[in-house]
Amino acid sequence: MEKIENDLVSVPSELNDLKEHLQGNITVNYDMHTLTLDSKVGKGQVRYTNLQSGLQTFDFNLKLIKDIEIPIDSITSESIQFLYCLDGKCYHQFETFEKATLVEQFQTAVAHSDKSLASKIIIKKDAYLTLNIICVNKKEYFDKFSKENNPFGKKLQGLLYDIGTKSKHFHLGSYSLKIAEQLKLLFGIEYGNEVSELLSQKGRYYLILAEHIEQFHAEIENNSNTSGLLKNELMAISQVSDFIKEHPEIQHSIKSLCLESGLSPAKLQEGFKFMFQRTVSDFVRNVRLEKAEKLIKTTELTISEVVYSVGLTSRSYFCKIFKKKYSCSPKEYKSR
Repeated sequence: MEKIENDLVSVPSELNDLKEHLQGNITVNYDMHTLTLDSKVGKGQVRYTNLQSGLQTFDFNLKLIKDIEIPIDSITSESIQFLYCLDGKCYHQFETFEKATLVEQFQTAVAHSDKSLASKIIIKKDAYLTLNIICVNKKEYFDKFSKENNPFGKKLQGLLYDIGTKSKHFHLGSYSLKIAEQLKLLFGIEYGNEVSELLSQKGRYYLILAEHIEQFHAEIENNSNTSGLLKNELMAISQVSDFIKEHPEIQHSIKSLCLESGLSPAKLQEGFKFMFQRTVSDFVRNVRLEKAEKLIKTTELTISEVVYSVGLTSRSYFCKIFKKKYSCSPKEYKSR
């Protein structure tokens, strides 16, 4: 149930401050707030979600009619920011440094500056931008984790120590289609039950944060942030992975996917291993299993019908790999 927010006191201060730079109307859906841009600024939205104390996220999905600079201090303070550009590009710049750093499509970045050094996000006009920023408050969030058992609490503490001792830090990361996949699912969620939708969305933000942290540590330890893949090759990997997900019933082969993507077999495998940590065949198999699981749960199709609808021909083989992934047979899963 959505309504226009008239009482500014109930609107998060971060979103009110952002509204000073991006004019528009603020609406609320449970505890998710959305700033819809005024036509004189551009078109699109910025969605703000308070995940928990010390942890907030902003989703920019917009196209501007003029260049706009957004001071980081206007949306967050005393925080580490995890940036991911799903579509388009933007720039990050520290106040006392002339050069702005480009963050491209599918690219990650980690930023921090203390109170003495301001920073900003620069969004250029006439280009669509889909940008996710997760803001982790250094004191509020990390102090909480120091007292709780959390799957990535130690890594967060280590990251805080490494970054928080510096007056500024900016790490331009490598490309990640794993985060892209989570954001695509997040933006594509549609439920009749809006509470269920909100909980599902929040869960995906935690997965995205965990992936950011894993990637950041891996890149720092390896002193590397590149896969050797070119931007057009990354785009091709993204497009062919979407093609596989849209058509799991097709008998995909390396040859056919190379023709679809325009990549060589070596580049195709390299791209899938880098972006998804899977071989092409393993990716296809996993897509089919996830599609089958959804069909079993949401349709009246028989197990045999499900098997053929996802491009498999052997029911026994399907039951074997399904049980390995979901720890039960398809029949047992359907009867739950």
